[in-house]
Amino acid sequence: MQEQESLQSSNTREGSIGMAAFWRRWLGRKQVVLSLGKGAEIRQLTLQDAPALFDLTVRNRERLRRWMSWVDFVRSEEDTRGFIRESLRKFRSARSLQMGIWWNGSLVGTVGLFRTASAEQEAEIGYWIDEAAEGQGLVTRATRELVRYAFEQWQVPAVRIRVEPENVRSRAIPERLGFRLRGEVTEDWADGSQRTLLIYVMRVSEFHDQHTEEHG
Repeated sequence: MQEQESLQSSNTREGSIGMAAFWRRWLGRKQVVLSLGKGAEIRQLTLQDAPALFDLTVRNRERLRRWMSWVDFVRSEEDTRGFIRESLRKFRSARSLQMGIWWNGSLVGTVGLFRTASAEQEAEIGYWIDEAAEGQGLVTRATRELVRYAFEQWQVPAVRIRVEPENVRSRAIPERLGFRLRGEVTEDWADGSQRTLLIYVMRVSEFHDQHTEEHG
């Protein structure tokens, strides 16, 4: 029995060492990191970020619940780890990219990019940020960089952002970045509610027009 326990302990240690080595190699080669300037960046989430992301989710659960029904399904750090693991799997086929928003070395929010199932083959961006980090322009800058990534790396024809009409802070992001309002849609959500969402869209040609104007 002692030998068996020793062998299991050894295997566990070797497995942990192996996983650590794997993530060091993965981070060194593939992690997407985009600078936002002024001490901020967005960095692709890895399993090492699960504890910080779970703590951030718990801290903001009450204020996020009004807009994001998924928060009530995140009950443990393992739930967060599963979310990150799935996002990494989908990243390999360019279907999802989940980024943490880092400000002065701390994780303060997330911004995610994923392909939609619509006929237009658009990509969609979603985001949220810690209450203490609001008002710094972080989400606007993060979204702008992820829009650029979507057009340049994924080469999608359009990017959309969906928000509830009453969510004034979230609506301000696409409006500030020059997205146009396409219309609205009513959807059934996981919590059993029906919600109306405004759909903002930016096409790649509009993005290039903006870029040309900015650089004269």
